[in-house]
Amino acid sequence: MAIVSNCNVPEDLFYWVEKHVWARVAGDLIEVGITDAAQTLAGKVLVCRIKKPGRALKRGSSGASLESGKWVGGVSTPVSGILEETNGEAESSPEILNQAPYQSWLFRIRPDNWDQDKALLVTGQAAVDAYREKIAADNIPCQGKT
Repeated sequence: MAIVSNCNVPEDLFYWVEKHVWARVAGDLIEVGITDAAQTLAGKVLVCRIKKPGRALKRGSSGASLESGKWVGGVSTPVSGILEETNGEAESSPEILNQAPYQSWLFRIRPDNWDQDKALLVTGQAAVDAYREKIAADNIPCQGKT
């Protein structure tokens, strides 16, 4: 795992840096979650609502919404497909998104075209470099605790 200005950036995930979301292959599905930078910007997550399984989502549409003391917003999906599974623990104990954002996925999608969507994401050193630029440009103050 790379550390960029105290933000953790696992190099084995796929990132949509501008939206602060990650994707990981989980069998036939793609897991989606928020990044360390996202949970830092949001502050303590108080509420997590995830869309219901069976829903078709286009890349960029909201698959979940989060609420904190200082922010309310959607979590964009980095891939198009059918929402297959939700993480009930994230909904019932949303603080886990702050404590372990890379272990706490929000939802799993059956992708329409993973190869096409994957090409729009960054991984490995390219992800670390992209986050280095984003964190510096937006002055994101990660605490380095995840």
